[in-house]
Amino acid sequence: MIHYLKIRNFGPIKNEVEINFEAAEDVQDAYEVVMPDGTKLLKLAYIYGANASGKTTVLRAFEFLKKLLLKPVNDKSIELEYEPFLFCEAPYKEDSSFELSFYCDGMRYVYNVSFNREAVTHEKMVFYQTAKPTELFSRDTELEKRLTKIEFGSRVKVPARERDLLEGNTLHNNTVIGAYAKTNVDIAELEKLNKWFSSYFLGLITSNDNLSEMTASYLETHPTAVNWVNLFMRKADHQISEIKLHPGRVENALFEENFMLSQGGYQVSTKSSSVQEATKSYGDGAAHRKVDFIHNIKDKYYALSISKESNGTKRYFGLGAPLYVLVHDSHMLCIDELETSLHPDLMIFFLQVFLMNSKRSQMLITTHNVSLMENIDFLRRDALWFSEKSLEGSVNLYSASDFDSNTLRKDANIFRVYKSGKLGAKPNLGSPYLIEE
Repeated sequence: MIHYLKIRNFGPIKNEVEINFEAAEDVQDAYEVVMPDGTKLLKLAYIYGANASGKTTVLRAFEFLKKLLLKPVNDKSIELEYEPFLFCEAPYKEDSSFELSFYCDGMRYVYNVSFNREAVTHEKMVFYQTAKPTELFSRDTELEKRLTKIEFGSRVKVPARERDLLEGNTLHNNTVIGAYAKTNVDIAELEKLNKWFSSYFLGLITSNDNLSEMTASYLETHPTAVNWVNLFMRKADHQISEIKLHPGRVENALFEENFMLSQGGYQVSTKSSSVQEATKSYGDGAAHRKVDFIHNIKDKYYALSISKESNGTKRYFGLGAPLYVLVHDSHMLCIDELETSLHPDLMIFFLQVFLMNSKRSQMLITTHNVSLMENIDFLRRDALWFSEKSLEGSVNLYSASDFDSNTLRKDANIFRVYKSGKLGAKPNLGSPYLIEE
């Protein structure tokens, strides 16, 4: 599970910010998972903020880190696809950095990586068998020669041949874990971490993603999930009795190929062969497999094509397979603007299903659904984060649990305090009258 991620000089984030899943309140509920060392981690965190306040940037930081670790480039000339903080002089001279603390097989690891557009300049991975860290590996890049140097800790036994081969394959724009994934070497410690990263990070769902085809594809290859998703859909619409899939049949619809499905769950992809095989192109869009929703209307059953369902029903159905995967295994999923096309009560129900049924999965979401703050029995303060732009254009990220009792009393209505502006992270719009000068 993820403990925290620190981000510096990444997009609109200039100074270091931190999103932290460690429980800050002494409340034992469905949010918490206790690690072997006693640390309590939250399964769910929310980020609120005005438009363009940097909320999505935090999610994209996780996505970019996943790409660094699992999708290494094969060409020395390729630059890393991101922008540093641009509202300053010489923005490309200073490195960007992440620090990720996480638990793999019950052991805590801390991974530091520094990078710029041209290269990964430094990496270090440590783990905690005791209170003191033990180094797993460190890496430095000689930028002029574009050469990488890797050192393993004294307690990690790696044959010289394996180390040299890995070092030779770690291009200046690759991470060590990324290079290991494409190198024919066997290093047990890196193998474990590669498998964990590959499995745990599911990806990022945005408000523009059309997930219906991917969920339909998942249900075709995972029949045990069909009954679960049927029950999930009936909770949202009692007239829906079941989802009917028509293998091999397609209907024309616009579709963004942002996600693919694997045996382990959702994974980010771009025009993958598995997606192309699952759909066929017709005209100016992609074709979805045919999916019918069977409605029970006064004991009579009617089939309605998914294309004729409401946007909310399609969105909820599309979220069914990701939720099933989160509940039945251990993963992390980022969702941008979860409330898109969903009634506020349906959004809360979706989160409740996740919290009450998942074991060691995590979700990080952004939302504008401020009514969620009024549900004091559901929303934990240490799970509530705010994103706000400073006057210099940089992002500040802070938690509701950071406020003292003078600003946010223990029994205060968070929604009312937020609406008053005392917590920040809301638009400052001024008068609606537009006066031309």
